[in-house]
Amino acid sequence: MSHKPVESRRALRVIPGLAAGFLMAACATQPFGDDTRERMDQVLADSLRALENDRPPPEVSEALIPGERDRTEPAARDRGEERFDVSVRNVPAETFFMGLVEDTDYNMIVDEAVEGRISLNLRNVTIPEVMEAVREVYGFEYRELAGGYLVRPAGLQTRVFNIDALTITREGQSSTRVSSGSVSDGHGGSRGTMGTRGFGGTPSRTGGEDRIVGTRIETETKSDFWADIESTLEAIVADSDGGRVILNPQSGTVAVRAMPSELREIEEYLGTIQRNIGRQVVLEAKILEVELRDEFRSGINWGGLYTDGDDGAFIGQVGGPDVFNEGLSSIAGSQQSLMPGSELSGLSTEAIGGSFAATLNIGNDFRAFVELLSRQGETRVLSSPRVSTVNNQKAVIKVGSDEFFVTGIQTGGAFGAAGASTQRNVELTPFFSGIALDVTPQISESNEVTLHIHPTVSQVTDQRKDLTVGGETDSLPLAFSEVRESDSIVRARSGQIVVIGGLMQNQMRDETFSTPVLGSIPVLGNLFRQTRQREAKTELVILLRPVVVENDEQWNEMTRDYRDQIRDMRRPGRR
Repeated sequence: MSHKPVESRRALRVIPGLAAGFLMAACATQPFGDDTRERMDQVLADSLRALENDRPPPEVSEALIPGERDRTEPAARDRGEERFDVSVRNVPAETFFMGLVEDTDYNMIVDEAVEGRISLNLRNVTIPEVMEAVREVYGFEYRELAGGYLVRPAGLQTRVFNIDALTITREGQSSTRVSSGSVSDGHGGSRGTMGTRGFGGTPSRTGGEDRIVGTRIETETKSDFWADIESTLEAIVADSDGGRVILNPQSGTVAVRAMPSELREIEEYLGTIQRNIGRQVVLEAKILEVELRDEFRSGINWGGLYTDGDDGAFIGQVGGPDVFNEGLSSIAGSQQSLMPGSELSGLSTEAIGGSFAATLNIGNDFRAFVELLSRQGETRVLSSPRVSTVNNQKAVIKVGSDEFFVTGIQTGGAFGAAGASTQRNVELTPFFSGIALDVTPQISESNEVTLHIHPTVSQVTDQRKDLTVGGETDSLPLAFSEVRESDSIVRARSGQIVVIGGLMQNQMRDETFSTPVLGSIPVLGNLFRQTRQREAKTELVILLRPVVVENDEQWNEMTRDYRDQIRDMRRPGRR
């Protein structure tokens, strides 16, 4: 007996996913030329036509022949079934099955190896319901034919199942740490390494010196789908004498030899697995930097963003003052109303307790929310990535560049004809400067999404240091890294916006004032210009909206949205 493969729609989702990649790339690269925009527009138009053509017309679905409709909708046959009462006691199995379909339109074929006796008392049931009840209690296996049933004794059977999954092993790691200094054992060594741990850097160690890590969060994910499936199926068939499980990941098939009851359990299990791992979510993010006005230097006043509307604004799952959940504020873990007039209507970042992650009922319009933020300071959009991923699979977005810096010097002695000499080997390590965001979603049956979110915004600059090694002094370029990052787990409904805020920073900026015309004169213009430094406080805000994709119509809608956004890029003034 073979298992009918389930039609895969993965091909239909490739092009919308590619469109999301186009849009994400548009946020981080130079403006597109007209030819590039036209090709992207054509790809999106082709994908929309493919999605529309894949859906059969309603008249085709209605015109299915009865036999075909029965195979596509097994439960539809009993809608007009006659219901009756049946009561038997210690009746031979063959006699029971043949008598069950007497004077009905059903046919019945009973294998000669079927043995045993049946006792039951059922009221207001149909023939399919009786057959299912007998199979569950007595283990008689049957197969539904076009005109009736074929009953066989319970025994080992072989069945082939199709599974749509990649033949890969995927591992991911996310690390966030705070270094609290270092200690030395007082003994120098022949190997010395110095540096600053940034995004992509290495821990510091100089001679016998060890860095003390104050706090650390390590998050690891590992996905080996086929190995997990094999161990689970072998556990299900473990009680069968002669039961076996054979996997072929290359062809996406699983052959199982087991008892009929176990095969049904495996079918149900694999169906659940396919539905869960195939669920897909689109993650739309905006990474903003708000240069706060003087009246909001304590942080963004979240309650002041909302003045009217019926949606309301609520904040929950509040974190502590840093990414490690230490020193929680009094409102941590509770849901608070941010509507004006409520007890915490004047809530600010400082009241929350510093860095936080929360879900807000603010609708799904990023643009409106950004406009509200601009009332409290100058708002800049650093990045607007959008990526899709499947259930429990990490998605990584990285926009920036890597630059190499000196992180270690290894010294050693060498002897030759000219005498002893000192050799030095310089160790270079890449440091990432830019924006990185990794997100891992888990989708529940009720379309609630649990997200592990790790955003990082880093800026690495060159800082030269004079170091003396082996009696020689060198000026080496070392990395000076400014990092703002958070590591949190939040839960949100599909379409709800997750906000990560409280990542504040003080920056010194130069402001130049000059006399019109006179200040622009070469050399002499310096007499009519002055420059002063101003302290600016900025807050990093990350908005993330997960949308669970349940059907092709949602892909259609998203594809049309991508197409409209790309067309907007072609308008004058949008380049």
